[in-house]
Amino acid sequence: MSIRTKILLSSLLAGGTLGALGPALGQEGDEAVRLEPITIVGLRPVAEEDVTVSVTVLERADLAVRDSPLLVDHLRTVPGLGVSRNGAAGGLTQVRLRGAEANQTLVLVDGIEVSDPVTGETDFGLWSGLDAGRVEVLRGEQSALFGSEAIGGVVNVVTNKDAGFGALAEIGSRGSFRLDGRAGLSFENDGYVVVSTGNSITNGTDTAGLDGETDGSQHYSGGLRAGVTLEGWQLAGLVRYSDASVDFDEDSNFDGALDNSAAEIDSQQFTVGGSVSGDAFGVNHLLRGSFHLTERDTQNSGFDNVTDGDRFDVAYSPSLTLETGGLTHRISGLIEYEATDFERRGAPATFGDPNQSQGFNTLGLAAEYGLSFGAGDLNGSVRFDDNDGLFEDAVTWRIGGGYSFDAIGGRARASIGEGVTNPTFTELFGFVPGTFVGNPELVAERSLGWEIGWDQSFGPVTASLTYFSAELEDEIFTAFDASFNSTPQNRTGDSERQGVEFGARWQVSEALLVSGQASWLDSEDENGVAEIRVPDWTAALSASWQSEAGWRAGVAVDLVGEQTDLNFGTFPATTVTLPVYALLSASADVPVTERLAITLRGENLADSAAQDVFGFNRTGAAGFIGLRFR
Repeated sequence: MSIRTKILLSSLLAGGTLGALGPALGQEGDEAVRLEPITIVGLRPVAEEDVTVSVTVLERADLAVRDSPLLVDHLRTVPGLGVSRNGAAGGLTQVRLRGAEANQTLVLVDGIEVSDPVTGETDFGLWSGLDAGRVEVLRGEQSALFGSEAIGGVVNVVTNKDAGFGALAEIGSRGSFRLDGRAGLSFENDGYVVVSTGNSITNGTDTAGLDGETDGSQHYSGGLRAGVTLEGWQLAGLVRYSDASVDFDEDSNFDGALDNSAAEIDSQQFTVGGSVSGDAFGVNHLLRGSFHLTERDTQNSGFDNVTDGDRFDVAYSPSLTLETGGLTHRISGLIEYEATDFERRGAPATFGDPNQSQGFNTLGLAAEYGLSFGAGDLNGSVRFDDNDGLFEDAVTWRIGGGYSFDAIGGRARASIGEGVTNPTFTELFGFVPGTFVGNPELVAERSLGWEIGWDQSFGPVTASLTYFSAELEDEIFTAFDASFNSTPQNRTGDSERQGVEFGARWQVSEALLVSGQASWLDSEDENGVAEIRVPDWTAALSASWQSEAGWRAGVAVDLVGEQTDLNFGTFPATTVTLPVYALLSASADVPVTERLAITLRGENLADSAAQDVFGFNRTGAAGFIGLRFR
């Protein structure tokens, strides 16, 4: 199937509208616009009080605290989530949920998968200007709903669909400039059209730390979302394009240390998708489709490596709700077809072939059953994926239950399930001259995980405590030889992960919100060695204040415990320990008029020596000032 055909089919499913795809697998009725239920915990949205798994929702007050253009800065407040950033903002930035690798966390924007089809992960250093209205983070194995890549969990960005106009212009440290804008209109029949743009430029920092050139970045994004309800049917669609150019330093002489260089990555991402949902013959129907394209050109050490990856996805889901004797039954199904293509173009090498063109198709069939009985909820889901012979076909499942004790404001929940992550195109066929060769014999990784949790409300205070444990089979790791060549392999033993997650929110008053999280994680490979770049603990504490007159202030501290990494300056590589660090951030809006405000924002205000990846220079304190038009 050609790229043109994939784009055409996805666009047709938008039903003539352009806007946000119904998150996850869409909503019933007016929920397609309001989005109060959590959209990624089932084949249909689920009310927060009925959820049986660990999920965190960041509302607008949470996103306003740091007021950062980068999504990853806000995610630090999520329990069980770790961030790895290669130096300055714009550098490769990975998210690890519950110790899972970056390509084991699925990332969605309004329900459309935006993870890189080539690497299987999302570089959060490139995701700015999203115009997010809220963010949902689902933790634990979720392949029974989403298929491959959902071992650690799912992140879904729900974009802002409000009417109105807004703009922000900001300048600051490191020669940084930011310009965001949006315009939204609302109509009858729950109709909306939103156009948004984002642009950010920074001179960056000296990533190698050799007092040489700085490594900057430039990001641009633009999006159009629209939706409408006609005769009880909801139509929605989205188009989004982003372009980024990021400088980076590399180990050009393979001595294990970064060198000053003029290396650069240019990347473009294009997403289009649409959905149609409504009721007919007593059944709710949902049809959705999407197309996502990522193009990346890496220029380093005289080697120009171009990779293109695209993903086409189409799915149909029926759902039926029945009421019998005080019981509510929810039965949903799913049939999903996904086609992913990969192409790599590079200079000839002495061994291996960097020029690859590969494709992969999968057909998924899933079913979900939910039962509500007074204060209790039970649910189960199962999925079969036909992997077209490239990998073994996969069957994944998840079951969960919850019970609310209204007299004390508490709720107990527990769940268990399986997840699977197929090898990425890079792991199978990737190639970098003299350093990395793919392994087409790899098999899929599988994880079995369970959790037990308690959610508690104390008037304006809500809190959640969860214990989880997971066992990962056939983990893919990178093996090095004495010549510093490397290739991915599957481990023969199991990797173990377990931990405790705590989160709390206190709505002190209508204007003041205090929230925090603390997580402890033990993640080890088959030999009992701690997994690299997984902090043994994280914590965050933030406060947000907003007045009716337009004054706003936020302050947050994000703490990251010790984590291990590898020093490739020796052979074999030696393990090093990265120290604890704390990031203090603050932001404020000072109104000038009813619609205009001065913005102030600070990052790493205590100038902490924060380092997520060994060998990358630490970034210091930064301040920014701007104007916001509302």
